[in-house]
Amino acid sequence: MKLIMLWLVGSVLYLVSFSNSDFPVIGIISPLIFCFISIYIFRTIPPGISRTLIAYSLFLSTSVLSFFNIITPLTGSVSESTNILFFGFSFYSASLAYLVIKNVTPSFSDSFKVANPLLLSTGPIALFIKNYSYRRLHLRVNYFLPFILVGFFLFHIVAAPLTATFELIKMTDAISSIVFAVIFELFVYANFCGLSLMLYGLFGIFGYKIPLNFKQPFSSSNIIEFWRGWHLTLSAVLKLLFYAPIRKIFSSSVTLIVLFLASAMWHGITLNFFIWGCLHALVFISTIFLLKKNIPIVPMIILILGIILGRLIFADSDVDRLLQKLLFTYEGFGAFDTILSLPITTKLSLMMGFGLIAIEFFFRNTNMLRKRNYKHLRTPISLTVILLITIFLIDSGNFTYAVYGQR
Repeated sequence: MKLIMLWLVGSVLYLVSFSNSDFPVIGIISPLIFCFISIYIFRTIPPGISRTLIAYSLFLSTSVLSFFNIITPLTGSVSESTNILFFGFSFYSASLAYLVIKNVTPSFSDSFKVANPLLLSTGPIALFIKNYSYRRLHLRVNYFLPFILVGFFLFHIVAAPLTATFELIKMTDAISSIVFAVIFELFVYANFCGLSLMLYGLFGIFGYKIPLNFKQPFSSSNIIEFWRGWHLTLSAVLKLLFYAPIRKIFSSSVTLIVLFLASAMWHGITLNFFIWGCLHALVFISTIFLLKKNIPIVPMIILILGIILGRLIFADSDVDRLLQKLLFTYEGFGAFDTILSLPITTKLSLMMGFGLIAIEFFFRNTNMLRKRNYKHLRTPISLTVILLITIFLIDSGNFTYAVYGQR
């Protein structure tokens, strides 16, 4: 009953938050129906190979739908589903597959967990929703409200103004491509992490604990640590579905290649994601080798290069344009002229965003940042500064959307 009530609350909040959307109510109902049907099928099939194959088919169906352009690739551009039947499909299909492969027989009440509209609007993937209502309300508010404030700041004040830079994606010279990749990495992080933190705080105040989807990924010294802090719920699904079973048979290198290609396929069946998956697998494998050889500095350099090049590839599904970018031709510093002409709010967002990333990176070993739960942004002083900046810079006219949302 509690999950049903949470689903109803999530539905109302989603409809209110996205009141300007043309998405009808059936878009909220269809995931629930699909989950009910899927769980009914799972429950009629005894545990074994048949149920496992259906679970993997369900996870990979996101890739099939992407291949036939029924749902759009998750490049970071607007990816809202144009088909009401597939609202949030990539999230709840992954959730159902995770439950089944984890040797859990889903109950019908799980439908209300994995099909909660707030989670389907941006994630995290509903690996769990734990009852937290035994904590008194004022204690929940004291702990979880700062997450909402920090998330709101990242989403509206840092990420939203950066949409003014999106024209840079059309430029194919080396400097412009790299500049856009760096800015777009910041945008995706602030957008996705900001929304995830808001939902984490909101559910917590309601009395439910959901996964903390981001844990300061830039407080990392290498790519391995980075992926331990970025989109944790997808990482958990991929680890259970692909890494754990394949590692029992093949080497870690082969397993990692399969893992990153599976991640790429979940995002979309396009050339850029195939290249992106291969790149990050290579970076991950190289980092393991270097760390075993006790070479600490090079993995950090590879981390920076891998993130920038990876985002350059990730963001652009236009094959011809992407291939031209990968030639890395030099045509001057025109990108910086474009940045200088941007609105002042966008420039401030760039400075604040990169400042936050710098704090994550350079102070990663301090007591305040070591736990990687954004404690440094949840102190009274930090929250006061964040609130003041938000009050002065909030602009309802900024273009906002969820980079990992609604498909």
